[in-house]
Amino acid sequence: MAMALCNPTMTPTRQRLSEVNPDRVKYFMEKLLFQIYEHFDDQELIDVSFKLSSPAALVTAHRLILSAASPYFRELFKSDKGICPLIEINDIDSETFERLITFCYTGKTLATIDNVDRMLKTALLFKLEDAVISCVDFLIDHITDYTLERVYSLQNETQCTILNEKILEYEINNFNTIIQSAEYLNFDATKLQKILESDDLNVPTEKVVFDAVKLWYEHDAATRRQYLPDIIACLRLTYFDTNYLLENIQPLPGCEFIVLKALSWANIPLTRATNTLRFTNPRTRWWECSKEPLFLALNISSPARAPRIIYQYNQSQDSWQISVELGIDLQDFRAIVMDENLYFIGGSRKYIGVKDVRSWNFKSKALGQLPSMNQLRYRHSAAALNGNIYAIGGVERRYYKTNDIDQLFGLCPHAQKVLPSVEMYSASNGWNFISNMTVPRYEAAAVTLNGKIYVMGGRCAFLNILKSVECYDPRTNCWTKCADMIESHNYPSAAVHNGQIFVVGGWDGKFLVPVERYNPQKDEWTLISSLGVYFGGVGCISFQNQFWVISGCSNEDKTSVSVYDEQNDKWIHKAPIPLAGKYYCFTVPNDLLNLKAIENQSSLG
Repeated sequence: MAMALCNPTMTPTRQRLSEVNPDRVKYFMEKLLFQIYEHFDDQELIDVSFKLSSPAALVTAHRLILSAASPYFRELFKSDKGICPLIEINDIDSETFERLITFCYTGKTLATIDNVDRMLKTALLFKLEDAVISCVDFLIDHITDYTLERVYSLQNETQCTILNEKILEYEINNFNTIIQSAEYLNFDATKLQKILESDDLNVPTEKVVFDAVKLWYEHDAATRRQYLPDIIACLRLTYFDTNYLLENIQPLPGCEFIVLKALSWANIPLTRATNTLRFTNPRTRWWECSKEPLFLALNISSPARAPRIIYQYNQSQDSWQISVELGIDLQDFRAIVMDENLYFIGGSRKYIGVKDVRSWNFKSKALGQLPSMNQLRYRHSAAALNGNIYAIGGVERRYYKTNDIDQLFGLCPHAQKVLPSVEMYSASNGWNFISNMTVPRYEAAAVTLNGKIYVMGGRCAFLNILKSVECYDPRTNCWTKCADMIESHNYPSAAVHNGQIFVVGGWDGKFLVPVERYNPQKDEWTLISSLGVYFGGVGCISFQNQFWVISGCSNEDKTSVSVYDEQNDKWIHKAPIPLAGKYYCFTVPNDLLNLKAIENQSSLG
């Protein structure tokens, strides 16, 4: 009598993963993954090894993990070649191979400027889509260092769909940069047409697009003549005036008919229903481009020397105008802009250190106050990151009376305490201390870049001016040391421009201001052309893709304004701000501040 192998009335002993609610097993899955990492780190239960020859290396792994991460490995292990416990790999360098095997466990590509092209090619070979996306994102984020030339070469070599999409997105968002490159002149007609068709093309006017098309066409007119009408048809021709169409576009080969259609659309509305003009609506980003951010500068000199005035820069006229005057009697405070507010953090009032944090709203012109800091802070640094405010280092300065010049200037050890402490404000938790800096410092510069805070220079005692730089990562709550600056900088200003940190100003004992630039990828500083100004009152900012410096105390004790010409490593002078003094520079959206509506002073005293 045969025994039944299966009783349909019995409860199944195996539940399929598709039947499991993932929310209920999230903790278990995370724990399981962590255990898998441990097996990989400890090289336990390994069941496959790869022998690589360039250079010679042996990389071990788990078949199940590689099969789950990559269709390439899944098919490999099903084949006759994959049965062998030792598999030879001859056409991939061992470092790239090992990094991508690690990716199968951790999801981290560990891409660098030097290896990202090899990583991308190998990730495509192994069908690691997430690794491909990570490599492409890295390329676009570091395109300045990698260079457009290399990106286009890699695009042609790999024909990677994800890379093609990201490059197109970059070209649309950075059209003004692209058209200045040598590679632009070699675009094929199909590529250029695809860019120009986009409603999201980042241009202030359609004339910019036409000038770019004309430049491309004239580079090889004989070959490109046949494509010109289709490319001109991608322009928003109805937004050119009649004279411009007739004088500049109609004379181009093959463009007569498209110009007539544009003129008909604009001047004879009844014909629009039958007009086949392709693009008649404005580009979606024209409104954004026409609303250029406002470049503002706040005078932060001593209240006894100058009122707290915010000046606005008029780029078309190269001039400055007063936008608002704020009555505030603090000095050595730090100012930051976040969301719709200008925040005044710490400082001192008549030599009494304060914990106050005040705000001024650009839209409502209303004053506000945040909870006070835990620590008195004077001549500290401040930064905004991820919606939080950071108050960094400084001096804990309390009230004292003295005629002792040494104590007044901080030579007396009891006069003031230099702080290593840092505290962070969040809307949900208020002010809380986080990890201390590695070096106590005050009068340092601070900026945010790539989700981290960099603090540079300052001093840890009256005569001890610093070159040191350190970086805070909020994900780990840790400070790490970066490469020292070339020169010492006390009370410098800093700003991020084109993915690098520029530090300007700060007395180094020589009085004239050194200017340095930091490359975070290479962790190195370089000196650039110096400004002939004294150490005090320097502010800087990246505005309209240019690096600007406002020097409150120049050789003639006048406020100078300069723009850095990166191509020629020199400074171009702009109209000075009327009132000499120290300045903090910032930008706000055009529609955030209605200058004409501000007539009365706002008091922050």
